[in-house]
Amino acid sequence: MFGDYMRFIKGAHRDVLFFLGGGFLVGFAMTGFNLLFNLYMKEAGFGEGTIGSLLSAQVFTTALLTLPAAFVVRRFRIKLFLMLMPIIGGIGQAIVISGFVVPRMYAGMVVVGIASVFRSVIGGPLLMERTSAEARAHFFSLNFAVGLLSGITGNLVAGSLPHLFSRLGYDAVSGYRYAILIHLAVGAMSVLFYSRVKLRRIAEISNDNGFFHIHSSPWLIVMLIIPPLIVGLGAGLTVPFLNLYFRDRFSLSSRSIGALFATVQFAMVTGLLIAPWIAKRIGKIRTVMLSQLLSVPFLLVLGLSFSFPLSVVAFVARATLMNMAQPLITNFALEQVAPADRSLISGAMNVAWLSAWGMSANIGGRLIESYGYLLPFTITAICYVISTLLYGILYLPKES
Repeated sequence: MFGDYMRFIKGAHRDVLFFLGGGFLVGFAMTGFNLLFNLYMKEAGFGEGTIGSLLSAQVFTTALLTLPAAFVVRRFRIKLFLMLMPIIGGIGQAIVISGFVVPRMYAGMVVVGIASVFRSVIGGPLLMERTSAEARAHFFSLNFAVGLLSGITGNLVAGSLPHLFSRLGYDAVSGYRYAILIHLAVGAMSVLFYSRVKLRRIAEISNDNGFFHIHSSPWLIVMLIIPPLIVGLGAGLTVPFLNLYFRDRFSLSSRSIGALFATVQFAMVTGLLIAPWIAKRIGKIRTVMLSQLLSVPFLLVLGLSFSFPLSVVAFVARATLMNMAQPLITNFALEQVAPADRSLISGAMNVAWLSAWGMSANIGGRLIESYGYLLPFTITAICYVISTLLYGILYLPKES
């Protein structure tokens, strides 16, 4: 199983390797920001509702601009977008943590959202262009796994840096701020990798077609985005607040939360690398359906449990099962559409997920403040069951 990965990596196109290298550094920076930002805001006295609103500003910006970006990247060289992405994102995050002027923080989150747009419409199509049909599922999973490996290191460093700054005499808010800045500096180094990518365009398209020309059936596109939309609706209620869940319910420190998140991401890497092997035997869609359904009981345990060991087991199992097969969905969807539409469908699926995630993240923070964690975890579980049924109804017949 893992021999296949080594064989495919040895024969991989250099663009794929440089893309994965840049993705590791960007993932390190984003993981550090995501872990520390909530804790930074809580330490400064802000509530979950405000935190959720700020996160939603980033998500809605990305969702609003993703489809236009999908058409733009079809016409221009993608290296420019890849290189600008970490620079613009770092500037936005620096604005967010530069002070507690709320309008300025919203503006910074909007800038972060702009930076997030292009990776979502470039990554999948680039892998489709630069990998063979035999290796494709493995590289989609490997791309996701590289992001998680960067998350492991990012979480470990992010969890430790505030304690280091505390020992150096800085207050907690300043410690979180400087820790985030260190992560942003590492993320900016991804430009060195992205500058080596040679692929000019996602797909060659005829100039006779209009700028917004779509080659695939609109119904096919709608069908491909509905299940991710439902998943995003459920995920946004709980996933952005999992670090606060462990802080509020079990009084964990940022270091312990970082170590816990690193552990769960290591487990997710294992699941991701195994997923193509399972899909080869039972199919991509059945693998997704099975893993999602198995994750649901662990969601409910998280909402109900006040036992730390039990919650940790549920947290690790839920994350591993829910995420292990998600790259297979992207791979499957991009195989269904014309090459020129791959950036569009990648963007459309991302918009569906992000729009729902952003809306529910705003709601989730307020539900947690008012009712605690059980209600949002239960709604998330219901959404995952509905999306699993939709995968079976809409996707499975196309794979059979």
